[in-house]
Amino acid sequence: MTGPGRLMAMRFLLIAVVLVTASRAHADELKVGDRLAELDTATDVSGKAFKLKALKGKWTMVTFGASWCKPCKKELPAWDALAPDWKGKVSFVAVDLDTETDTGKKFHKELKLKNMTLVYLSPDSAIAAKYGADHMPTTVLADPQGVIRYIRGGFEKGDISGEVKKMREELQKLVK
Repeated sequence: MTGPGRLMAMRFLLIAVVLVTASRAHADELKVGDRLAELDTATDVSGKAFKLKALKGKWTMVTFGASWCKPCKKELPAWDALAPDWKGKVSFVAVDLDTETDTGKKFHKELKLKNMTLVYLSPDSAIAAKYGADHMPTTVLADPQGVIRYIRGGFEKGDISGEVKKMREELQKLVK
């Protein structure tokens, strides 16, 4: 095959490879009903290893964000303000995906987060993609057994009160 036919075949092959790769990446993302995946390289604010399994027995809300994510700058303070209403029932965890832990710590400090467990993943973590980190912010709510019951991707930065209302309703519906 030569000329235009070969070019067309190569384009078709390239499109097929892209579609298969994209569907595999999406298929690997966690879904409602899946168990939380452990954060493989996570550390807390003090630099100690952090494991989600330590929160087993409580509802857990895990939010993934980074300093360069504009909606995250609105979402994290909104969830932080919501957290006291659920104290003792839900653990709120903010996972930062910045490539430098110090950048993530500075970001969390600027946002004045005080009601969430602050966690940092190293750039070589393989787990972020499972949580849909390519469309941030992403929030996952898991039951006390670690089974995901709700996933929320994105945050409507123009409607913070509406977003908080939706999350509050979801928490009221699920957390008894």
